[in-house]
Amino acid sequence: MRKTFSIILMFIGISFCLAQNGVINGKIVAEIPEEAELIAENTKVILEINGIEKTTVVDKNLNFSFHNLESDSIRIRTEPHSYMRQLTIIGFLKPNETVEIKIPYSLSCKYDQSKENKTCPICKKQDQVIPISYGLIAEITKKGEEKKDKVYKSGGCVTTGCDPNWYCKRDEINF
Repeated sequence: MRKTFSIILMFIGISFCLAQNGVINGKIVAEIPEEAELIAENTKVILEINGIEKTTVVDKNLNFSFHNLESDSIRIRTEPHSYMRQLTIIGFLKPNETVEIKIPYSLSCKYDQSKENKTCPICKKQDQVIPISYGLIAEITKKGEEKKDKVYKSGGCVTTGCDPNWYCKRDEINF
């Protein structure tokens, strides 16, 4: 009886070990291409599953992976934190599942470069470029008065500290 019980326990233990086979393959996407080398040298990716953290570094191509993961909810973050981004949540990893993810990442705000330069990065022109305004914008018109054309694009009320400054109406792009 004792030998049978030991064999059952050993079988359960082996089953649990073999059941941990989920995989996450990821890539850090450098939002500012000039930062790619610096990101590769300094960035760690931290995965949290069941309250346990696993850490890996990114390779020179900004790829990373985690193997033999349990089927459970997973959180991933980077260190140092990306500019204004601190956590990516994947959700639930199924048994034997392989998940591919891409994490946009930058060490500085990609919009800081455009504060003084309103030249569209696509068409290289300024004639259709308007500023982006943030916050509550009230447009008041008197009865019978026509609305004026907007000379700005509304960026919304919530700001992150790294928001675009300009909008090109021709290319429909924020920059």
